Amino acid sequence: MPKIFTKTGDKGETGRFDGTRVPKNDPQMEVQGSIDECNSAIGLARAYITDKPLDSILKGFQSLLLVAGSEVTNVSMDRRLPYISEDNITALETLIDKTEEELEPLTHFILPAGGKAAAHLHIARAASRKVERRLVTLRETTDVNPTLLAYFNRLSDTLFVLARYASKLDGIPDEIWVNPKTERP
Repeated sequence: MPKIFTKTGDKGETGRFDGTRVPKNDPQMEVQGSIDECNSAIGLARAYITDKPLDSILKGFQSLLLVAGSEVTNVSMDRRLPYISEDNITALETLIDKTEEELEPLTHFILPAGGKAAAHLHIARAASRKVERRLVTLRETTDVNPTLLAYFNRLSDTLFVLARYASKLDGIPDEIWVNPKTERP
């Protein structure tokens, strides 16, 4: 295993998969960094999850986020690397539908709260939305796989549903948003 520090980034540049060097604030690196933030937020949520099936699902997401990060910087479209696929999106949709069967239907906006696991899943959801925004920005100057953009849109939906599910597992009901214009808390 190589050393963790290489000193090659000390001047504000980083390497892509194809060996080219770009500034660390390059839009591709911004997307990759946002994906890393989302992955780390999911990892933090996992630290508070005791339900093994839910933990396994989240671990799978983390693995796919590494795929997504490499896809963003794979400018030479090297086919040796895996890619996010339509099947990955379909799997998220199936998981959303299955999980929602276990939850009370949403009738109001809810606050991003709940137990520790749920609150961290809401942070991961927000991080997934950030990836979406960064991908839209990247799309202005670079070809972006539309499947990747759709995946992060669906991932944020999935993380929202899983946050609600984690709250349910912890015995904590959804916290309903109270419109301050029409109701008093």
